[in-house]
Amino acid sequence: MVSLSKETWGSRVGFVAAAIGSAVGLGNIWMFPMRAGLYGGAAFLIPYLILLFLVGVVALTVEFTLGRAVGGPIEAYGKTLPGGKYLGIFVNAMMLMIFAFYSVVVGWALKYFVTALTGKLLSVDPGSFFGSISFSTEAVVWQFIAIAITIGIVIIGVQKGIERACKIMMPLLFVMIIILAIRSITLPNSYAGLEFYLLPDWSKILSGKTWMIALSQMFFSLSCLGMSNVVYGSYIKKDQDIPLSAIVTAFGDTAVAVTAGFAIFPAVFAFGLKPTAGPGLVFVTLPVVFQKMPGGIIFAAIFFLLILFAAFSSTIAMLETNVQAATTHLNMSRKTATILFGLLAFVVGAPGAINPTYFDWIINISTVYLGPLGALIAALALIKFGVDKAYEELRKGALIEFPAIWQPWVKYVYPIVIIVIYISQFILG
Repeated sequence: MVSLSKETWGSRVGFVAAAIGSAVGLGNIWMFPMRAGLYGGAAFLIPYLILLFLVGVVALTVEFTLGRAVGGPIEAYGKTLPGGKYLGIFVNAMMLMIFAFYSVVVGWALKYFVTALTGKLLSVDPGSFFGSISFSTEAVVWQFIAIAITIGIVIIGVQKGIERACKIMMPLLFVMIIILAIRSITLPNSYAGLEFYLLPDWSKILSGKTWMIALSQMFFSLSCLGMSNVVYGSYIKKDQDIPLSAIVTAFGDTAVAVTAGFAIFPAVFAFGLKPTAGPGLVFVTLPVVFQKMPGGIIFAAIFFLLILFAAFSSTIAMLETNVQAATTHLNMSRKTATILFGLLAFVVGAPGAINPTYFDWIINISTVYLGPLGALIAALALIKFGVDKAYEELRKGALIEFPAIWQPWVKYVYPIVIIVIYISQFILG
């Protein structure tokens, strides 16, 4: 049997690629443009970038450091917090729920990609097409395929599976999204989209709601939920640089999200569509764009392949969280644990592939009501471990040294930020 707790990243590049892969996902290419469209484009982008520097990088250092110093969620919380072992089980169960609903959306993207490859996406009515496959028995089949692909990569292991896959997917993802952005910007009448995305409406920037939505989006996009980043941190060698890795991960993740905006908004405005389409922006509005765009079938295929790369890099991290716990604490082999939790996620998520009410319920439970609690548990565990000891751990192998203000910031400011996010999600709906 293989003990996953003994596995490590083969290189610093491999870890950073996997960490960016964990962060990059549908939150970047689906949710970030959706929220940017709803909250004023540049008026959303500017607060997001400010908060990324002040909070996002710190959040990553907290979870990476906790993982390397103490271990995965069950170990880290079990050794530092009262009843911590059960808190570790709680965050693993939460991650399984996130993986369950996320795999449904990945299934939709798989269907869109195949439809784009065949050329049929250019001849369908986008709204009717999405309605026909989004909640149906066919969606269950595509969800199963999405989970099977994830299982196949995770089962191989950290270095040969996850690290190798992310080293391939992440560079290709950046190349594809840049190609799409260039094509979108060069469309006739795209200037209005650039203006929307780059010139802020200052009245919206001054809105507290815009800042809170940006803060919530940042935590979700960076996967700072006290789960996968703690697991990935537990694989970091002592001579690998956590501060630099956190900075590169934060800004690499954000580069994908921001570039996705350049790929989407100029095209949406060029064809007279609305950026405030909400959740339907990617699956309904963009197919209309591709239908009107010269060479649209090629760019549609590239776009949905891009979504798949982003999505699978995240589902890998989601499944790995539970596999790490099972191989470490239940003495399971990696193969058995991966198949078991993959199938369990399918069972939990399959009803959501058919029933939109259940789908909405599992999303709200796992991301709104429970998600921020995972980040808070990780923050409290690091405080209990000792902020001074954590700071020394952070400095090991570091080429970039965080200033000592990191300690009071992590001890006092960071937990308050998480609590504010949690409360604001209920207030703002």
